[in-house]
Amino acid sequence: MPGKGSGLTPNVKWLSLQAASRMLGVHPSTLRQWADAGKIHTVRTPGGHRRFAETDVRALLEPEPLEPAGIQLLVQSALGRARLEVSGGKMSDQSWYKRFDESDKAEHRELGRKLLSLVMQYLTQPGDRQNILEEARSLGRAYGERSVSRNLRITESVNAFLYFQDFLMDGVRQMAKTVGQSANIDLVAAYQQISQFTNEVLLAMLEVYEKA
Repeated sequence: MPGKGSGLTPNVKWLSLQAASRMLGVHPSTLRQWADAGKIHTVRTPGGHRRFAETDVRALLEPEPLEPAGIQLLVQSALGRARLEVSGGKMSDQSWYKRFDESDKAEHRELGRKLLSLVMQYLTQPGDRQNILEEARSLGRAYGERSVSRNLRITESVNAFLYFQDFLMDGVRQMAKTVGQSANIDLVAAYQQISQFTNEVLLAMLEVYEKA
């Protein structure tokens, strides 16, 4: 149940109903419903107006971690899609893939496995995301260095990276088909979190090209 106290803790930054709803991007009536349902804590001023702690509002903006079973499905779908692309010969038609020798391909497969492992950690360990992102950036730089050494154009490297990203997003779409509409919130969270993760990897790769 939402708090009914009339006192506001002095060292807390309190937001009005309107300010909190703007921050969340929802209608004030929606925020009232959330407060009444206990989804977010609220207190009342002596005049009866609702106030929300800014920390509580920001907590609602953070996407919730996915359930482990859903993440396993996502990763398995990504791996399955990658194997299909390789065995079907679709990837071999790409200009960037043609430049790789067997050693390059093996290294990129290993980088891909490491990135998938970090994606799983990123989705399931929200408290350690900064450390996980730093590892992801390191892999992004390694990918960039490998690409530069093979004289891949920046457009080819980005195209190769987008292949990897598309595998992950395809996994989310596969999750949607498998678990149905009841998990819409989790699927939105998956898109948001994967985008945040892959953007950092891509930027790290592009930094290598800037320095090259």
